[in-house]
Amino acid sequence: MREHSFSNTLIKANSLLQFGQQILATILLLYHLLIWAVDDRLLHFSLSIVLYGLFLLWQPLWSKEARVSIATVAAIALLFFSITYFFPNESLVFVGLILSGLIGSRLLGQSAFRSFDLLALLIIIIEMATGLVPDTFEQIRLPALFAEYMQSIILVPVLLFFFAPNPDHQKQGRSQVDLMHGLLAATLLFIVLLGGIVINLLYGVDYIDGLLLTVFIVATLTIGISWFWNPGIGYSGIGVLWNRYAMTIGGPFETWINTLTTLIEERFLTPNEYLEAACEHLVDNDWLNAIEWQFENYRISVGDKDGPWLEHPLDQKLTVLIYFKADPGTALEQHTILLIRMAYQFYLAKLNQQKMRAQEHFATIHHTGARLTHDIKNILQSIKTSLEILEMDNDSMQSQQLLQTNLQQIGSRLESTLNKLRTPKLNTQINLIDCRQWLERFGKQHSANKRIHCHGDIESNVALPVDLFDSVAENLINNGLKKSASTQVEVRLLSDRDIILLSICDDGDAIESEIENNLFVQPVSSGSGMGIGLYQAAIMAHAFQYELELSQNERGRVCFNLFQHQAE
Repeated sequence: MREHSFSNTLIKANSLLQFGQQILATILLLYHLLIWAVDDRLLHFSLSIVLYGLFLLWQPLWSKEARVSIATVAAIALLFFSITYFFPNESLVFVGLILSGLIGSRLLGQSAFRSFDLLALLIIIIEMATGLVPDTFEQIRLPALFAEYMQSIILVPVLLFFFAPNPDHQKQGRSQVDLMHGLLAATLLFIVLLGGIVINLLYGVDYIDGLLLTVFIVATLTIGISWFWNPGIGYSGIGVLWNRYAMTIGGPFETWINTLTTLIEERFLTPNEYLEAACEHLVDNDWLNAIEWQFENYRISVGDKDGPWLEHPLDQKLTVLIYFKADPGTALEQHTILLIRMAYQFYLAKLNQQKMRAQEHFATIHHTGARLTHDIKNILQSIKTSLEILEMDNDSMQSQQLLQTNLQQIGSRLESTLNKLRTPKLNTQINLIDCRQWLERFGKQHSANKRIHCHGDIESNVALPVDLFDSVAENLINNGLKKSASTQVEVRLLSDRDIILLSICDDGDAIESEIENNLFVQPVSSGSGMGIGLYQAAIMAHAFQYELELSQNERGRVCFNLFQHQAE
């Protein structure tokens, strides 16, 4: 029930936030009334509390959706209420400086609404200079008509401010607040007001004249500092010297880059292992709790998923969730996103590196096969030459026949090997055998191994490609027998009018998720085989219009299926 009421409150607050300019206009109107029109102490205190509430609703620093501690809020509220009750003018000075700082901090960020921010800043400066400061210091006197005229003049732009257009609430956020510009704006306003007070009290100069003199001095100093900061072409100003000290070495950014470049040199790390190891180093920073990469088929999670979180999409199939230990603020948030995007680029580089390594692997196999083909051709030619010589020699017929028989067998085997090493002509050289004959022959070949159990359910005794079924079955059986926890391998052949299915299951350990994702897609490596053999088997199955899949993968039951739908 409490969660429901809190969500309703958030919805109402968010609906009000789209009228940010009107809320600011209400704040300026209340601020004007508290300075010029309200004299009663209790009414002044009540309106000040309303002013604080509107300020909390408008301010762009603290997220309205964030939960806060009641004890902390109560302590801060009690402090502000005490200052407001006992020092009403001083509290208004403090609020005016904060407002001027927040408005001045976003002058460079909102170019479309800069004129309204300048108007609001000008209203606050005039309110404080002509209304609040003279009321706080009794020694400062203003002409009566001047004060009355200023009161009416300031009220006009305050009322006009209610008609100011509102920026898009979805695009408006804390990124528009610049801390340094805000501090600079509040500091300059404080210096101008303090200068006018000091010149009036110490030197007896009229307050308005002292205020204008202070504005002139501050403006001159600001222009001079800006010129010294960047004097022009051919000179290195203060900005260049400052950058040499402002650039830090050994911070999180440099450490992260060093980590990425070090890990990518590890040739035996897969892309997922690389990404996980890199994120483990990043989570060690003080401001992060966890990072979760949500790929299309799997996830990589590092750290404890707790605290404020940010969702950042990298592409259509990948989203990253970043969990912070506390509200990070805009600068740290953008900094972390930059680090995450760098990790993603290195991850893509690792994927390309893996693809290039696979291409090199297949190129090596191709060149090795070409060399073997050349050698076997020479051997076969030599054997055929020997057979011709034996046929011409009639001495010792029995020995000649025996030698001829042996050489013919050798030649036949080498020629069969040579045919396998050549590019297969699948459309013209397919050896077929019916299902019962293949199952009977396969069962006899493995009858000596008690760990292999063969059985079939054959209703339609159709023909199947011998090379494909032999290759897939031998590969899967060898992989299953190599597992340390495996005790038996079950081979089952199903054939009916709808489907031809060869299922091979073992009771060993399940295949790891990373190997499962790359299975049949590229050569993978593990301690129990499943390397290039299954990848070649998948390519061969596709060529024969069959499909090879991992149908079940759990501890004690790992099954592969080679199948073809008869209708297809």
